[in-house]
Amino acid sequence: MKRVMTYVVSVVILLLAWEIASVVVNAINQASLLPGPFDALSQVVKNAAELQRHFFASAWRLILAMLIALATAVPIGLLIGREQILDRLISPMIYITYPIPQVALILFFFIVFGTGSATKVAMVALALFFQILVSARGAAKNLDEEYLTSVLSAGASHAQVYWHVILPATLPEVLTSVRVSIGLGVAFLYIAETHAALGTGLGAFIKKYMLFRRDRAFAGIVAMAILGLVLYVVLDLLEHLVCRWKYVKRNSLKMSQRKGKEHEAS
Repeated sequence: MKRVMTYVVSVVILLLAWEIASVVVNAINQASLLPGPFDALSQVVKNAAELQRHFFASAWRLILAMLIALATAVPIGLLIGREQILDRLISPMIYITYPIPQVALILFFFIVFGTGSATKVAMVALALFFQILVSARGAAKNLDEEYLTSVLSAGASHAQVYWHVILPATLPEVLTSVRVSIGLGVAFLYIAETHAALGTGLGAFIKKYMLFRRDRAFAGIVAMAILGLVLYVVLDLLEHLVCRWKYVKRNSLKMSQRKGKEHEAS
């Protein structure tokens, strides 16, 4: 309930800031350039059917791109982080290719995959791939060697060390990188959807109405913000599920601190 109330308060503050910005911008320009939150939210309700179709089109592209990036970047990152030969061989390739702006390759993706969903998924997956790869590599590289030594001394195989030690130990940092990358993924998805001539997706919806119906275009922006929020919440729940030890330790520490304060008060 506290978390829900926090989200509600944050949304209210954002809406108030948006309304103030709308009033100021429109007053300075003496024209209705920036729609207010009431106008945008009313358009969300009026165009719910159309927005729903575009929302789910963008959602499955973003989720598929995240899954592809995770399935490829995490194993490669863990191997590079733990295997010195692979690290010396592949790390220079990462240093060369990572700084290249993925948006510069959008025309190449359109040539290779066409103008359909494959291009949009591939572009977002590539952008997220490097974020997750670098995070997984760093987490595996900085892993405490004592964990590995104790498991190896117990007779664990190389594969078991990766599955039972390295992957669980690096998972919190990997999920954090995925959470940070959601905003990047949404941005690249918007770019990919707006560059396509025709098609579905919130980016195409926003592009369609931005010049002549800004209130409707901002309804698409609100829907894109909701998509990001939903993914953040899902990742938080997933982290609580697969990284339970992290929160058990935190809760135990809070309980011990509370008991210490109660003891001092008594």
